[in-house]
Amino acid sequence: MKKRLLALVLACMMLVGMLAACNSDPPAPVTTPGAETPAEQPATPMEPPVIEGHDPRAYQAPPADWRTPYDLPVQLNAAADQATNWFFEDGDDVHNSPWTRLFRDELNVHVVFDWLAASDMYDTQLNMAVAAGNLPDTFYIDIGNNLLFSQLVEGDMLLDLTDAYNNYASQRIRDYEKASPMIDGYTVDGRIYGIPRYNYGEISNPWPLWVRKDWYEAAGEPEIRTVEDFENLAKTFMAGDATYGLAVDSELQWLFRTGPMFEAYIGNVHENQYFWQPDASGTLVPCIAMPEFLTALEYWVKWYKDGIISPDFVTLNQWGNADDEIVNGRVGMQAWFQWWGWMYGPNAVALQGSDDAIFIPHFMPTVDGNGPAKGTIFYSNYGVIVASKNLENPAALMKVLSMVDHMVYSPDADLSDEEITYYMEAGREHSMTGTFDITDPSTDMIQYQHVRHALDTGDTSQLFTTGMRSKFNDSLQWINDRNPDGLGAYLQQGHINSSYSRNLYLLENNLFVRNAMWGPTLQTYNDIGSIGDIIIEEVTLIIMGVNPISHFESVLEQWYAQGGQLLQDEVNATFG
Repeated sequence: MKKRLLALVLACMMLVGMLAACNSDPPAPVTTPGAETPAEQPATPMEPPVIEGHDPRAYQAPPADWRTPYDLPVQLNAAADQATNWFFEDGDDVHNSPWTRLFRDELNVHVVFDWLAASDMYDTQLNMAVAAGNLPDTFYIDIGNNLLFSQLVEGDMLLDLTDAYNNYASQRIRDYEKASPMIDGYTVDGRIYGIPRYNYGEISNPWPLWVRKDWYEAAGEPEIRTVEDFENLAKTFMAGDATYGLAVDSELQWLFRTGPMFEAYIGNVHENQYFWQPDASGTLVPCIAMPEFLTALEYWVKWYKDGIISPDFVTLNQWGNADDEIVNGRVGMQAWFQWWGWMYGPNAVALQGSDDAIFIPHFMPTVDGNGPAKGTIFYSNYGVIVASKNLENPAALMKVLSMVDHMVYSPDADLSDEEITYYMEAGREHSMTGTFDITDPSTDMIQYQHVRHALDTGDTSQLFTTGMRSKFNDSLQWINDRNPDGLGAYLQQGHINSSYSRNLYLLENNLFVRNAMWGPTLQTYNDIGSIGDIIIEEVTLIIMGVNPISHFESVLEQWYAQGGQLLQDEVNATFG
């Protein structure tokens, strides 16, 4: 019955989609075969050689160490998404790349991709494979499709990976549990059914307040410790070249991320995602239901009246004309991700004709000025890697995962410049590894520390990953040559007060707050739909003066009535 129900549910999902153990890692580096000039290869899967009496998909006893190859070839069938900008040498493709050759030559594991899908069609293709009962040996489930993981476990379609993970995954991968216990979200009755892909770590979470450099210097570089300081600076900008002080988008994401100034931690309401904290009774509630949100709302109403935010913010779409306001020089400050330099930097320099038209990250101020506002830490994960029940050699999957992690993140890989180019150039470490890509959850913290050391001392010997080397070299592009292509790395890591230096300060001084909903999206989120629109629409009307702040009480009642209470109940049952 469960399987028939699952098939029905997944068929509907398909239609909707169509419509819309070692103690340490061995230190020996990998020898790169043919790294100088890859041989031209046919654009066909690299299937294992035919050996009489040997089925490469049948069970084969794995060697104890993850680096030791199988005696006989093992075939691992996978699926992956594929972007149009992936870079391959002549004759190579995703089936036959430096990475598939590495798996073959070092592990005797032959990765064959059953299917590839454009990134925006991957979920649809996966749902079709599930509905047809034709799953690859291994694939990943995106975090936005997390409900599918639960359905596949319930339908007995996923392989229990516990023993393979414990016995054959590298110690590095298993140690990720210590930095980020996300594997708990994919553990059912004490058994592991998926390996999280993790993310770049907590240092990447908090949003700085980005301030336009030349205007700030012209204003005398005043302190921005209090909200009043922020307001005064905004008005100074507006008395000069700025049309208004703070960038705001129509979905209010950027405005809501100023909430920490008032101890209001809000979340991505436009995506129906909320920041949960315990109230006085210990019940987990979304922070939009806490009194601090009303305090923030009072200030936002004031900012609108004072012209600090655009009178036309309701027409400014993020990823569209709201971005144009930044690069065209109409606004002086913005709450945004730590990667501002990649998103806006080059265009701001080009359109404003000035190297100083960039924005520099600052701490968020507070009302009383007693230290910076706390950073918000969300549960972040890029999805989960799973295996279907028909996989006979889950140890082979663990060996491939371990190899990718070792090559991309481990200092023990000791790759030469030629090897880094061969495996990593143009993002190959992500594009060519497909479903086997796990992110070290400490990677950006470690990367920042090593890049900062190299910039401070000139010693580049400790830049052991391609990410470290590229961030270092990109930072120098801006520092030495004012090449805008280096702005992303410079503002994230190279500037003395970079976004990562700000975020690291918050983390080291316990100036952060975690979302109490520390796990994947719950089923109720999918069931109730986007009730966040209620909050966005009504807050917009309040900010514009159409409704009084007191009206928000009835707005909140409406939100609870239309599904918010169901959300709160499930969040408390799961995480409380």
